Amino acid sequence: MTPRQAAKVIGCTATNVRTLINRGRLSAVQVPCAYGFTWDLDPKDVTRYARKPQGRGYPRGRKRKAD
Repeated sequence: MTPRQAAKVIGCTATNVRTLINRGRLSAVQVPCAYGFTWDLDPKDVTRYARKPQGRGYPRGRKRKAD
């Protein structure tokens, strides 16, 4: 699973998924590709993180109202 696919499951951006990988909250393996490398995430780990209750901040996956 790529960071972009994981972001859709979690309800955030791919950049946030990469940050979670770098902080050790999601496990991933680097896979070489044509432009450098990409991350390969475990789908079970991603769904576990998505089900985990959020402690604070704006709810995951909900869009904010435009003012």
